[in-house]
Amino acid sequence: MIKKKALRKIIITTFVFFIVLTICMIPSKNKKDEKIYTYVDTVDVSVYLNNDYNQLTKVNFKVANNNLDKIIRLIINKLTISNDATIPNSLVQVIPENVKLEEAYVDEGIAYLDFSKEFLDISDEKIENIVESIIYSLFDIDKINGVSIYVEGKNISNLFDKNLPDIFTKQYGINKRVELKNLDDVSQVIVYYVSEIDNDDYYVPITKYVNDNRDKIKIIIDELSSNYIYESNLISLLDKNVELLNYEIINDEMILDFNNSIFIDKNDELEELVYSISYSVFANYDVKNVIFKAEGKEFMKKSAKDVE
Repeated sequence: MIKKKALRKIIITTFVFFIVLTICMIPSKNKKDEKIYTYVDTVDVSVYLNNDYNQLTKVNFKVANNNLDKIIRLIINKLTISNDATIPNSLVQVIPENVKLEEAYVDEGIAYLDFSKEFLDISDEKIENIVESIIYSLFDIDKINGVSIYVEGKNISNLFDKNLPDIFTKQYGINKRVELKNLDDVSQVIVYYVSEIDNDDYYVPITKYVNDNRDKIKIIIDELSSNYIYESNLISLLDKNVELLNYEIINDEMILDFNNSIFIDKNDELEELVYSISYSVFANYDVKNVIFKAEGKEFMKKSAKDVE
């Protein structure tokens, strides 16, 4: 009797063990799903590519959020001529395809880039456009305030027949336009205009050198409301009846108060207008947010991260 009970326990135990082992060997659906839907952290970056008018145009992309050095390399790859299907059809990459980025790192807010010797084959006519594309693509990264470019360990300041600095800052400008009558009261102001390309809206920064000693925000608003723009492809969305009633900077925020004309017949274009103003503000002022008001009532807020 005891032997029969013992044998029965052994059989039951063996059977249970077999069932458990079989269940464990069946692939877990949840684990399989985790592999399929692996979350990849991304970060927004901007690159500046040439349009048909040879103007550097802002294009936004998402890239894998690796360390800062890798993000720089991804940006340079986007700027380098290739068969990249993500590049809009009417925009052109600027760095020759045979130019390689040998080294990239950031130290105390300065990005250091060292390119291969093929960089020296770039003509003096094209070097300024390419440099502007590189540095302003990197300036859109929050932690970068300057860019220093090298070729095989030598700073490019002495390698081209151009007046190039050792370290580039935003003072270097992008898509420069000189509108000076004299050398008195010269202001450098970057204004972002809208440009329609293949039925999509893009933003083109124009660095203007003008005889105007007013605060830059006043110049920006006047430029964006002007009916006359040199470049026919650029659009000014700000109605001439719009007035900037007041502006102030409080705690890293620029507050802009307009009259209600900002809404007249422009509801479908208001978002583009807000971006155009915001890009211009962030290019000229060290602020983190732009608050938009209409006669004292806030209707929109944009942060530097929102518009990257």
